[in-house]
Amino acid sequence: MSKCIYFLLPFLLMFHEIVFSQSSVYAVRTDEAPIINGILSDEVWLKAVPATELFQREPNPGAPVSQTTEFYVLYDDDYLYIGVRNFDTGRIVAREMARNASLRNEDRVQVFLDTNSDGRTAYLFELSARGSKGDAIISANGQEINRDWQGLWDGRTSIHPYGWEAEFAIPFKTITFDENQSTWGIKFYRQIERNLEEAVWPLTDINARDEQVSDAGILIGLEGMNQGIGLDVTPWVLGGHNKRDNGQSFMGDFGLDAFYQITPSLRGVVTLNTDFAETEADTRQINLTRFSLRFPEKREFFLDGVNYFNFGISGERQNPYSNRFIPFFSRRIGLDQTGTMLPVYAGAKFTGQIENWNIGLLNVLQEKQFDNSNLTALRVSRNIGSQSSAGMLATLGNATGPGSNALYGVDGRLATSTLGGNKNIALTGYIVQSQNDLPDGKRTADNVIGMDLNYPNDFFFGRTGFIHIDEDFNAGIGFVPRTGIRNYYFTSGIGPRPGKWGILQLNTEIQFDVFTDLNGALLTREIELTPLEIRFSSGEELSSEVVFLYENLAEDFNLLGEILIPAGEYTFKNYSIELESARQRNLWGSIGYEWGEFFNGEIQTYEIGAGWQAFINLFLGAEIERSFLNFPDHKLDFGIYRMSVKILFNPQINLSTFIQYDDISETAGWQSRFQWIIKPGQEILAAWNSTIINDPLDRFAISESTLRFKLKYNIRF
Repeated sequence: MSKCIYFLLPFLLMFHEIVFSQSSVYAVRTDEAPIINGILSDEVWLKAVPATELFQREPNPGAPVSQTTEFYVLYDDDYLYIGVRNFDTGRIVAREMARNASLRNEDRVQVFLDTNSDGRTAYLFELSARGSKGDAIISANGQEINRDWQGLWDGRTSIHPYGWEAEFAIPFKTITFDENQSTWGIKFYRQIERNLEEAVWPLTDINARDEQVSDAGILIGLEGMNQGIGLDVTPWVLGGHNKRDNGQSFMGDFGLDAFYQITPSLRGVVTLNTDFAETEADTRQINLTRFSLRFPEKREFFLDGVNYFNFGISGERQNPYSNRFIPFFSRRIGLDQTGTMLPVYAGAKFTGQIENWNIGLLNVLQEKQFDNSNLTALRVSRNIGSQSSAGMLATLGNATGPGSNALYGVDGRLATSTLGGNKNIALTGYIVQSQNDLPDGKRTADNVIGMDLNYPNDFFFGRTGFIHIDEDFNAGIGFVPRTGIRNYYFTSGIGPRPGKWGILQLNTEIQFDVFTDLNGALLTREIELTPLEIRFSSGEELSSEVVFLYENLAEDFNLLGEILIPAGEYTFKNYSIELESARQRNLWGSIGYEWGEFFNGEIQTYEIGAGWQAFINLFLGAEIERSFLNFPDHKLDFGIYRMSVKILFNPQINLSTFIQYDDISETAGWQSRFQWIIKPGQEILAAWNSTIINDPLDRFAISESTLRFKLKYNIRF
């Protein structure tokens, strides 16, 4: 019987293409699992009918992929298997092996799985030619993407004279889906880096975002998948050594993370005695503004399911205005105002979908910082139509100062990817109120109102919007760097593709950004012109900018604690130019230069970066940012220096070191991390962090250091 089914598969697929307008691929059930070694030599792969008609997004939109590519799909009770043959007659760009590394400049393949078949959410799994694994959770039809999510799955690759091959083994216990649904959305992607070529299945319009989900094909034939009872338990043990000026000590600890699939699409997470030993160090920044800088969240517990808490435009990764109002920002939890870690005793989280409803609920008990130690966030939204939605957000707790805080808000999004047939457009609006009970007994209620219209297409693109933030607005577990303002912004540009002169795309852009106070008085105005930005077919990029600024300082501004800029009105302009070589090369570099006026003085800034893949297992990188400020009565020069070293033994074992120094604080930070992934969910981690100071005798000395060894072991039921 099974042989008859395999014989009839091409005819079944042909019939399915006639009935359904979307491209489809058939998932073939197998009783014999393939060996996941990156080589498609197992006979079981012969049962699958490959998807081969990939089409270019770049550099020749709509043209067939330049190198033959075959995607195969199999499954059994416990796993979905994807096999890929990437034929190639040229140079394969294959260097990266570390888990979750950036694969933007590597030969790679990606698989998108829309397990809800909603055309807006998906899981992304990717493998580079050298075996580096990456994954992400996509929402809002590709506008929001959580690349820090790390699912438990396996994948291997192998390089051959005729090209390279890849195998994915994705456990059904790793992803959420309705067991009674036999069709999913699916999308395949291949990148051939030496040609800057991106190819997809099925055919995708050039206006579509890279991670757009609504244009996916259909995966058919699924049935009888096993999600188990949906329980994952991950205990961990930790040991280490601390050294500080006042002495040294040894330490040990243990904890537990548990994950339970409450329904096929709703997940609960519990963490006890949470530890963040594996968190990467923040990249240092020098703040030349009057407002707080935002550092990204890097802690695994908070990153898991983070897309379910996105509100308004705060989760849009390509929106330059999305950081101006973030009503819920998990980095407020477990860290004090100086960035020092606070113990997190326990936390619980529920994320997922129930039919058309999306739910995110988080509660954390941490060491008391001000008046409370319990912090809560609730986000609920409902899908409307194919790509639109409406929802609410509430937070309770205050990590910004004394007094209690509660925040409530509603938002809505109207979106489509078929405007005029193939154009994307999205309109987002939101209203939020914060209520504060202050220590002096006063109670305040303050509001935020915002709207954003985005037209993110290839040839002509634009965005406009506004944000109103009351003077005393406070997001207790959010990030709002500037209050008491109305912000109006507008961006527009064109990106023609001449198809000659070795140019892939030209961009010309203009941006207007205006801040007023609540009475309409002008505070800040920035007009940014990008006369020319060139992406060359060779991978090099060249860009130039002219910026016209106006600042109205209501009070004196102390810059870096060294230069006093008097209150008053300032009009100034500056220029910048940047050149970056193709990162597909083993040796690449970038250089940028900015010069012009800065308040009542002048500024020059140099940025130089370089990377060298010395050989397959060793990468060296360095960056220098140096600025020179010249004011009438003061001169100041300062810089940040960074160096990274990666030793990549294989895709499961790597050692990375990151060193950075700035001559404002005159301190250096050193972090070395060793990671050994024994198998998905079972890891050994060692991390060494130290702070190095420049002492009064102009010698560098370690002022404090920590050494941690951590073992994680995942148990699945």
